[in-house]
Amino acid sequence: MSKILKKIMMFTLVLSFIVPTVSYADEKNSKPIAEIYSKNSILTDQKTGRIITEKNADVQVPLASISKVMTFYVAQDALKNGEVNRDDIVTINKDMLKVSGSTMHLKVGEKVKFNELLKGLMIVSANDGALAIASHVCDGDINAFVDRMNEKAKSIGMKNTYFINPNGLPIYDWSKKDGDPKQNHSTARDISIMAKSLLNDYEKETTDITNSKLDKDNSRNFNYYNTNPLLHMHSNVDGLKTGYTDLAGYCLVFTDKMNTDGKSDLDNRMIGVVMGNWCKEDRVRSSDALYRLGENFETKLMCKKGETVAKGCVENIDKLKNIDLQPKEDSYAVVKNGENIKENIKYKKINRIPNEETVVANLEYIDEYGDIIKSVPLVSSDLEHISMISKAKILVNKIKRKLNIDKSDDKKELKYTIVV
Repeated sequence: MSKILKKIMMFTLVLSFIVPTVSYADEKNSKPIAEIYSKNSILTDQKTGRIITEKNADVQVPLASISKVMTFYVAQDALKNGEVNRDDIVTINKDMLKVSGSTMHLKVGEKVKFNELLKGLMIVSANDGALAIASHVCDGDINAFVDRMNEKAKSIGMKNTYFINPNGLPIYDWSKKDGDPKQNHSTARDISIMAKSLLNDYEKETTDITNSKLDKDNSRNFNYYNTNPLLHMHSNVDGLKTGYTDLAGYCLVFTDKMNTDGKSDLDNRMIGVVMGNWCKEDRVRSSDALYRLGENFETKLMCKKGETVAKGCVENIDKLKNIDLQPKEDSYAVVKNGENIKENIKYKKINRIPNEETVVANLEYIDEYGDIIKSVPLVSSDLEHISMISKAKILVNKIKRKLNIDKSDDKKELKYTIVV
């Protein structure tokens, strides 16, 4: 028996040395998860779209009142198109009040400015305000407004999202005892896409409202107290929207300005999404963890339009070796302080006679986890005048690829030299 015990002790001792090493290696090779309290989360930025961290970001979950970001988005489109005006007077009817949860305490027959409804929607998460907005934009047809929400989601690249109403409340069928309710669904990634697109299209219109900790509607003697917890914690937070239902848990999509210290080369925002927190306190913890991670990043100019960043060989043609490669535009990336970024050139197959505007390659900036944080299209001023022989060889290469004769350029990368 003593021999068995000695063997067990020896095995345990060996494991104590092995396991920590394996865990450390795994942790180092994978992108860290920044928070532990939410079920789904993501942190990205507005201008470049780099994913700083993510957790279950593509799992479809109930949206709750985060849905109202899309309601606001569609309303802004309607304002832009001249379908409605901010000073429109909306007469409240009983159908707009058939909701529970957060409200603006609207009353039947009350007349409210459309812009006040937008404030109530985004600041106090008014469910009645959401229905009033949808009704006004689509002449009383809420379903038509929901169709617009789904069309907008599809057009901006939200691949795993669908809406059934403008406010995000679950719809129960009380004739079914154990049936799941119908409700809006999305993913953390899709929500970040929605927030990014909204800010790109309507930055001022959005943040003028979502940046308010407190707003007053003197005509109704009503105060709007913002439900966004980070807005009261960090001065550079300027949005965006909270959400809660029993099924969705406590959710938040927040935005914060990055260039408050002047160190970035471009004004930018972080966009954080946390979904499925068990309580308000956990929502604060998870969103604050993402916020603090984002504080370590800056937006930097990686390369300028027209400057030579590399020398390369196009289509493996002798006459097109060692040509200058230049960015087609100024290119920025979000990088962490002291981060080790690698550079790589990926050539494109050319299927027409190239000129100085033809994208011949992409310069990739790669982080320590192997993720491409920026891909920069490269052109070459050396291609303004190329010989007939080089043009002919490019066309021959194109024909070979179409006939599946030559796959040499699929097997190994052409040589290049990084200049800057």
